[in-house]
Amino acid sequence: MNSVTRLSMLLCLCLAVFLAAGVPVLDEESYLAITKNLDILRPYNWWRPWPPWFGGTEPDAFVYAHPPLFLAWVAVVQDLTDGLRPTRLLACFPPAALLGWSAGRLIAGMSDRPRLGLAVWLSSPIVVLGLQRGLMPDLLVAAFSTTAVMGWRERKVPTMAIVGGLALGLAAFTKYPALALVPVFLVHGFKVGHHRNARWFWLAAASIWVLGELYLYSVYGRFHLFEVLTRASEISRGTGEGRALALVVRLSLGVTVFGFVVAGARWVWIPAFFGAGLAMIWGWPQDVVLSARLAVGVFAVAGCVGVAVVLRALVAHWSKPDDSLLMALWAASVLGGVWAVHNFAAPRYMLTAVLPMALLVVSSVSARPQARVALWIGVGVQLFAALMLTITEHRFFEAGADLARAAVVQFHPTHFTGEWSFRHEMAGAGVRFFTGDAASGSIIVAPIHSSPGALPAGLVEIGRISADEAFGPRVLNESLQIGLYAETLGALPMGWSDAPIEEVIAWQVP
Repeated sequence: MNSVTRLSMLLCLCLAVFLAAGVPVLDEESYLAITKNLDILRPYNWWRPWPPWFGGTEPDAFVYAHPPLFLAWVAVVQDLTDGLRPTRLLACFPPAALLGWSAGRLIAGMSDRPRLGLAVWLSSPIVVLGLQRGLMPDLLVAAFSTTAVMGWRERKVPTMAIVGGLALGLAAFTKYPALALVPVFLVHGFKVGHHRNARWFWLAAASIWVLGELYLYSVYGRFHLFEVLTRASEISRGTGEGRALALVVRLSLGVTVFGFVVAGARWVWIPAFFGAGLAMIWGWPQDVVLSARLAVGVFAVAGCVGVAVVLRALVAHWSKPDDSLLMALWAASVLGGVWAVHNFAAPRYMLTAVLPMALLVVSSVSARPQARVALWIGVGVQLFAALMLTITEHRFFEAGADLARAAVVQFHPTHFTGEWSFRHEMAGAGVRFFTGDAASGSIIVAPIHSSPGALPAGLVEIGRISADEAFGPRVLNESLQIGLYAETLGALPMGWSDAPIEEVIAWQVP
C-alpha cells in the first residue's frame, strides 16, 4: 500500500470519527429505529409511520425504496454496540476505510499530483459531511461504488476485477442509483476495447445483485425493484426544472475550488454562466426575495463550473479514451442520476461525483504552477466551508433534540410530529407519533423546521419554546428558503439568520 493510499484511509477515518455529531442526523434516527429488531432474513417485515405513509399500515415495508443491505448492516452494528456514539463509530469505520483505500488507489494511480488530488477531494464540504454520517446509506454506497470503479480500472489483475465486480453488486444492493455505474463501464469498455477479465467483473457483480433480488422474491413473492418503481409516484417529488437548478446550486459545495483554478479560462466560464442562466430561467425559485435569488445565481454559476469541467473532459477524451474519460463518465452518471432518478437534489447524493471531478481538475492544472497555487488556496476555502457547515449542522440537530427533551418536561405531550433528532428524543421518551387521530384534550408538539407532518385545523396553541442561536449560519429555515438537504425545503443550500435555529409549538386538540 503506497503512502497516498495510507494517508487517504487515515484522513477518512479521522473525519468520520472526530467530526460525527452526538445526536442522529437526518434519517439516522429512522434507520436506528427500523433496525432495532430487524429480521435480516425478512428485511421488510416492519412498518412505521414515515412520509408519505403517516397513517395506516401495510403487511410489510416492501415499498421501502432501497435494497436491504444497509438495513442489515446497521442491524448487525446495533447488536454489537450499545449507545449512539459506539454504534455510529462502528457503522462508519469499515465504509470510511474502504472509501479511503479505493479512492487513495485511484488518486495514486491516476494523478501526478496525488497529494493535491487527495486534498481537493477530502476538503470538499460534501465529502466531509458524508464521512460523518455512518448511519446513512450514502457513505456505504460511496465506498462500494468507488471500489467498483477502482476494480474496473485495475481489471487487468483478475483479483481486482473480481473485487470491483463484487463491490458493484454490493453498491447496487445498497441503493439502486448505484446501477448508473453499469452504463459507465459498458461505454468505457466499448471505447477502450474488450479485456478478458471484464467477464469476471460482470459475473461477480451479477452474483451479488441478482441473487439478492431473487432471494427477496422468494420471501415476498414480488420483485423489489419493480415494486419500488411502480409505487414511486406515491412519494412526493420535486419538479424536473427545480431539481436541475438545485443540482448545480448544491454541487457548488463539492467544487468550490474550481473557481480558483479556472479564473480567466473562457472555456469554463462561458458555459458556466450560460448553464447557470438556463438553470435559473428554467427552475427560477418562486417566493424568494431578490437577495436570495442573487445568492442562488452565484451558487449556480459555481456548480456549473464543475459541470463544464466534466463535459469538457467527455468531449476532449472521447476519441482518445483513457482514465479521464472514465472519470468524466462516472461524474456524469452520478449527476445525471440525481436529476433523473432522485426525488430531490441533495448534496449527499453527489458524494461519489466529487472524486472524479477533483481528479479531472487536478489533471488539467498539473503543469501550471500558478493554477496549482490557486488550487491549494481553494482547498483552504473548502475546508473552512466544510467545518462551518459541520458546526451549523450539529447545532441544528442538537437544538432539535434539546427542544424535544424540554417539550416533554414542559408540555407533557401525548403525541408529536417531526423527524430526525426531534423524533429520536420524542420516541425515546415514549411519546406517540401523531398519525391523524388524537382524542379531545390531547397535546401535540411539533417543530417548525424538523420536517413536521401536517396537523389538522382547529388545534389550539398552548405554548412554544425556541432554541435561540447567536451563531448566524443556517442549513435549514424554510421561511428564508434555506434548505441544504433538498430544494423542496429551500432554494439556498445555506444562509444566515438571527431567528431561532429551531422552535417547537404545543397544540391542544379541542
